[in-house]
Amino acid sequence: RSHAAHAVSMIAALAVNALLPGAPPPQTTATRRGLLGGFAALVAAPAASHAVSARTGLSSVFTGEYDDPQHPGCLRSIKVGGAPMLPSGRRSRNPQAAIAGVDSACDARPEASAVWKLTGSVAESGESIAIDFSPKGGPKDLLGVWEGDGIKFPDGNKWTKVPNGTPSRRPASLATLNSD
Repeated sequence: RSHAAHAVSMIAALAVNALLPGAPPPQTTATRRGLLGGFAALVAAPAASHAVSARTGLSSVFTGEYDDPQHPGCLRSIKVGGAPMLPSGRRSRNPQAAIAGVDSACDARPEASAVWKLTGSVAESGESIAIDFSPKGGPKDLLGVWEGDGIKFPDGNKWTKVPNGTPSRRPASLATLNSD
């Protein structure tokens, strides 16, 4: 039996014995080392299970607005939301992202109709994001990796995060793009 299972059975047996004074003593040959090992396994289990560390909302490193050197002055906005439900009824370990931007006429506020919208998925580690650029004719899962102050893409392009956002790049009619 594993240390954790052994520790749980010992704790249960001791609890029954303590609650029912007439109950027979637990039949075990457990040692202190075995109990401590089982307890350590129980404590370490969450770390070993690789609990989700990706963040959502403003706590995600990816949520914000960016400068894209290939489209100077154009809107680039990412909002990381919750993870979707899977068909099994469990929640995915990868939070979803909504990406919005414009590619031309970036010297003035864009019209809402000029804003393109993409989807993405943040890795469980919270260190990379896969963005579906196929609606714009690009790759389906372009991987961007968080690198210091922005997102680096395989072609060498890097979107640099703008600390206080870029409100002047947002369409006036789309306040929902606000990520400050």
